[in-house]
Amino acid sequence: MRTLVVVVGILLLSACASVPKTPLPVPDPAVERERFLGRWYIVANVPYFFERGKVGSYVEYRPRADSRIDDFYFARDGSLDAPLEQSRGVAEIVDTASNAHWRAQFFWPFWASFHILYVDADYRHALIGDPSRDYGWIYARSPQIDPATLDALFARLEAAGYRREQFALIPQRATE
Repeated sequence: MRTLVVVVGILLLSACASVPKTPLPVPDPAVERERFLGRWYIVANVPYFFERGKVGSYVEYRPRADSRIDDFYFARDGSLDAPLEQSRGVAEIVDTASNAHWRAQFFWPFWASFHILYVDADYRHALIGDPSRDYGWIYARSPQIDPATLDALFARLEAAGYRREQFALIPQRATE
């Protein structure tokens, strides 16, 4: 068992050691923390072990009294008819000048870093990524977005060093 823990730890650390291809874009103007909080539907993501096979997924960011942020992840396993599952984490803003670099913890002692690459003026759509380009998300305030908007968001991701084919569209209910 101890060997398994060591091997998993080494794999996790090596996954975090990847070198960025190019610097990530920083939103201009800076992200307004209070406007960014709330529910975001995950329209697409780069699948990884924790979210693979999940549908109807969304996140909710809620302010806390200690200036950190409750980070709730909701999803259904494999089917929109499956029970809704919830994971609770905590997030912190790392770069308070732009409010675009956050870190989140769902499992102690591990923190995951993520960057808000883009948010539209109305805070209806956002792009989230990391320097390795191994993780990425398209967020929307509603479960469905029109194809032209989705194409424009993918174009922004491609300009940031992602490939469209990395992403999987996440099935969502038309209304939640």
